[in-house]
Amino acid sequence: MPLPDARRAHPSRFWDYALGGRDNVHADRDLLQEAEQIMPDLKVLTREQRLFVDRAVEFWVGEAGVRQILDIGGGMPTDIYDNVHEVAHRIAPETRVVYVDKNPVAVAHMAALQADGEYTVALEGDVREPDTVLFNDAVRATLDFTMPVGVLLSGILHFLTDDEDPAGIVARVHEAVVPGSYLAVNHISSDVDPRVPAVIDVFGQASDPLIDRGRAELERILDGWTPVEPGLVPVSQWRPASEVQNACDAYGAVLRRT
Repeated sequence: MPLPDARRAHPSRFWDYALGGRDNVHADRDLLQEAEQIMPDLKVLTREQRLFVDRAVEFWVGEAGVRQILDIGGGMPTDIYDNVHEVAHRIAPETRVVYVDKNPVAVAHMAALQADGEYTVALEGDVREPDTVLFNDAVRATLDFTMPVGVLLSGILHFLTDDEDPAGIVARVHEAVVPGSYLAVNHISSDVDPRVPAVIDVFGQASDPLIDRGRAELERILDGWTPVEPGLVPVSQWRPASEVQNACDAYGAVLRRT
């Protein structure tokens, strides 16, 4: 896959900067600073989405007994927060994690810093072509699809236009995994934060558009999956670590294939 254009903000680099990382360029930093004129707390909101992912993985591995995770659109590895495999391995070191991203720079960083070739693997792939990910030889060599798999689509569906058929992609994941498997998603929404449309306008400068979807649209996309309690809720309300529920700008859900 081609390298991202350094002249335009790119999702994986932008979120890396928002989370305090260093794998970004001027275009990403400039865009975030412009977005912060609308959302001064944008870095806090991004952190809430990240912490939702941690809690979803902890649930999968700690409560549901999942030992295989496919993280599609994993983005840049971070040394600020624990990465998915680090969260999983704290609970069960035998958990296998495959990271997939369309940004070859992110994949190279994952491979160099995270992958061991056995329990943690990184490879290029695009969620817009789900079969090339779900039936990839390296994915199938690492993960056993006759057993439950946790599929993570963190902050990825809101980069898919309706023409790219996010509902069809989610349905394809459902078809590819066995009962007892899980899906976790988080998606920005003006239902949760009314400032989202204005930030989306700013993000028009980036390489990938951001899409605002409401609860009903997200429920349609996730049709066929069974939500785990508390269901589709603002990310800070999904099994929070404390009674304090911080502001957020996205819905989150963990769902099971029954």
